[in-house]
Amino acid sequence: MIGFLWLWSAVKFLKTKGTPVPINPPPKLVTDGPYAYSRNPMMTGLFMVVAGIGILFGSISLTFVMTPMFVLMSILEFKYIEEPELIKRFGKEYFEYRKRTGII
Repeated sequence: MIGFLWLWSAVKFLKTKGTPVPINPPPKLVTDGPYAYSRNPMMTGLFMVVAGIGILFGSISLTFVMTPMFVLMSILEFKYIEEPELIKRFGKEYFEYRKRTGII
């Protein structure tokens, strides 16, 4: 059940004729479902899965070191690589969407 957010987010991409894979992004900006609340709910769901696995297996390093590092690296990738591409592709529509949602 912990992977539900990730799965829901991926399904929203597939319904708009795109995939979570960067080489085949959705042709339109996805702003409904979990994307109405977060600009990157798929990664948020994945963060929860990784932290959950760390907790499940009692791994202090996965829970308290690797998961935060993964979150930080993902935020930097989103801010400096993914977001500029979204601005270029969707322009004003993305700026308006960005005002309504959080990064994670």
